[in-house]
Amino acid sequence: MPITATLINYRMLCRRKVWLHAHGIRMEHTSEVVAEGRLIGLESYPQRAERWTEIEVSGMLSYPAETPIELSAKIDFFDPHLGIVHEVKKSAAKEQAHIAQVQFYLYLLRLNGINAMYGLIEYPKLRITERVSLTDEDILSMQSQILKAHEIIQQEACPERLPISKCKSCSFFEFCWVGEE
Repeated sequence: MPITATLINYRMLCRRKVWLHAHGIRMEHTSEVVAEGRLIGLESYPQRAERWTEIEVSGMLSYPAETPIELSAKIDFFDPHLGIVHEVKKSAAKEQAHIAQVQFYLYLLRLNGINAMYGLIEYPKLRITERVSLTDEDILSMQSQILKAHEIIQQEACPERLPISKCKSCSFFEFCWVGEE
């Protein structure tokens, strides 16, 4: 399984979520939070599909990995003329996971020789936009995050769940905590 932007995002939140998603256990389709996020992304900027490009990119992380690790991403809104990735988030709070996801996009675009200047994370509910760059230090951090995500999905057993207090808005909440409250 390739390392995707979703797995990088999840790794910042919960190792268990990474493992479950990578092993084909998907709960996003049952989550009202995820559905609301998709709706906000579609309705907040309806003109985007006409102006910018949806792009799928892949690549390989060869170093510092012992075995090359496949990478893949689908970027919903990319402005190829200015080299800007646009990401819309529903969240009422800015999260490091959002930044890591956009940095993964930038990293993968650059691996493919595509001019990727920076990313913009737009939070329509907060009415703010955050600019995300990718420095040399960020590239090293991203490589480390990719390796860690790869290590998680290679484990035989699913990692332990987080404390219930950190899981309330997760799409895997019922999967992990059914009958435990």
